[in-house]
Amino acid sequence: MYAFSIFVSLAAAVSASKPLHYTVPSNFKAAVASNCTLPAEFLVTNFTTYADKTNETLSAVSFYFSDPDTKIETICQRNSSSTPSGPSKNIYGCGNANVAFIYQTTGVAGLTLTERACPGGSGLQFEASGLITPDLDCTDTSTGTTCHSQKTSIQGDFDSFQPIPPGALLRRRRLTRSG
Repeated sequence: MYAFSIFVSLAAAVSASKPLHYTVPSNFKAAVASNCTLPAEFLVTNFTTYADKTNETLSAVSFYFSDPDTKIETICQRNSSSTPSGPSKNIYGCGNANVAFIYQTTGVAGLTLTERACPGGSGLQFEASGLITPDLDCTDTSTGTTCHSQKTSIQGDFDSFQPIPPGALLRRRRLTRSG
């Protein structure tokens, strides 16, 4: 029994350096055992929004995403050339196809980040997600409003772990990075 406890502790240490705030389904635990690192937390840096007063399509969101456990670092942005995807058409891909986001100011307001868990595996794919609510300092001009997060960096926890909807897999494979 003691040896089994040590094995479980080691497997948990390999899967994430931080404690997980979600439950890993039993049908996905084999991926964890194969040295997969699960997303536990993330860092959003330089979060900025722009809301155009006359043309909503010119509004934008941008930030830098990093996950210290999986070592993913990427730029995320939504602007006039971005194409949304997903059933509700409000999720946008980042430069790394394993990361996507939703930013909304109504309903459940805030920035929701999703990260594919153990990308490249076969079978049912999962993603972790987490929500942060940046406190913003905003400046109004005659053409629009620019807002910056009051904190340069905001740490968030992934607190949900769900199967990736089939359409999302296609969405993320089709992403192209714009300069």
